[in-house]
Amino acid sequence: MQGGELWWRFLHIILLTLPVAGLVLWRYRRAVLAGMQDQLVAPLPVVPATLPCAPAPSTAAGNPETARAWERGVRRRIFAGTLLATAVPSLLLALLLVALGDTRMSVAEVLAIAGAFCSVAVPMFAVLTATPFWRALRLWLLTLAALAALVTAVSILQQPFYGRAPRWGQLAGFPRFFQLAAFLLWLPMLLGLATGARRIRGVAPIAFACLLVFGLGPPLGLAITKWLTSTQLGAALVASGLERNAGFVLLSLPLGLLAWWRLKALARAYEAKRFSNAQLLVHTWWLLVVVFFAITQISSNPGWSPLMLIVAFSAGAYLIFPPLLAWALRRAYLGPRPPPRTLLLLRVFGETTRTEALFDRLASRWQLFGPVTMIAAPDVIARTVDPGDILRFALGEIGSSFITSRADLVRRMATLDGAPDADGRYRINDFCCRDSTWQVTVVALMVRADAVVMDLRGFTLKRMGCEYELRQLAARLQPGKCC
Repeated sequence: MQGGELWWRFLHIILLTLPVAGLVLWRYRRAVLAGMQDQLVAPLPVVPATLPCAPAPSTAAGNPETARAWERGVRRRIFAGTLLATAVPSLLLALLLVALGDTRMSVAEVLAIAGAFCSVAVPMFAVLTATPFWRALRLWLLTLAALAALVTAVSILQQPFYGRAPRWGQLAGFPRFFQLAAFLLWLPMLLGLATGARRIRGVAPIAFACLLVFGLGPPLGLAITKWLTSTQLGAALVASGLERNAGFVLLSLPLGLLAWWRLKALARAYEAKRFSNAQLLVHTWWLLVVVFFAITQISSNPGWSPLMLIVAFSAGAYLIFPPLLAWALRRAYLGPRPPPRTLLLLRVFGETTRTEALFDRLASRWQLFGPVTMIAAPDVIARTVDPGDILRFALGEIGSSFITSRADLVRRMATLDGAPDADGRYRINDFCCRDSTWQVTVVALMVRADAVVMDLRGFTLKRMGCEYELRQLAARLQPGKCC
């Protein structure tokens, strides 16, 4: 009963994560829009254009074929590293499942279970490398087929060690592997793909972490209430009117503080570049897999001994994953890489679907080669929001993100993030501007950019901001620098 209650509570937390993340993102988008429309002072003057800026020698374009070959090599190494990072903890889960079940221990059995868990490395790889959905799905099916073939081959080769001859019937292990993967991963992957939806993936991990803390409050509170009723003082406290909510009332403040401290810790770690947005989402996905597995096993194996064993193996399987993944990502980028080149992305504001599609196809891939700069707006908030933004929004300090004076612009340009992230990719530098500061900001970004891409779809006579940007591009940039 306790395992079933935990299972349903965990499922409800996941389902609540989707609307909560959407609500937070909607509120944040409205706050950004309000800040953009606020003109507190007269527009800041823009320095007149003189001669078009020449690109810096250190960031001049290299051989495109060399860059593409380097990108293919990095992607292969990230794929192999992600498989390794999931394979080791997957072996722990497989050993635990075989030990708790009635299935005999065999190399093929352990490898089949570990391979099924290990296959989640493919969507993780897709997030870490901005791989399109259909290409990632094709890669996932190919990976599952390769793992099924490996498991089938091992099951055939191990037969002589058990004193048996190989049989043709063992080839049925190929389709059974797909059945096993579907049985173990169908719900975690559905929930993971839901929380990884592009519209909410920047907020979903944070919302999930907070809801997980509060979601465990009621059962813990009920346990504390039961403990209180076993003592004379506690029984009097419960009888005073708190009844079965006594434990939760006592836990409400600590749980709130824990959730708040966790959000601040995430924001600090993100600002210190100890992890990226993609890594945070990948860690959340693996947590979903491990927690779902642990809750399922607790429901199927009552008793204190299985409980302690499940908790120990599950905790180990989760805790060793982040350092393994970080190590694999560092190894993927060892050796010389192309010099970083900054991309400035300009577009017609207001077309959310079109802007997000452009961002996914162009900016996300560019992050392998250099930072991306852009003027922040609601049409791309879902792709650029990070834990630091959410913390400032929760504190009511979102106004500190806006450029309101030339001093703010100088400070932001001086601290422009041009170093690669913990996952090897560069970050998106989005600039929140008032109506009085966006022109001087976009000109400053043009001067610093190595390449400029401008999407003019939807450009009309009412979009005078694009006309201003086009004039500045013509006056300040060399022709080969803009497209």
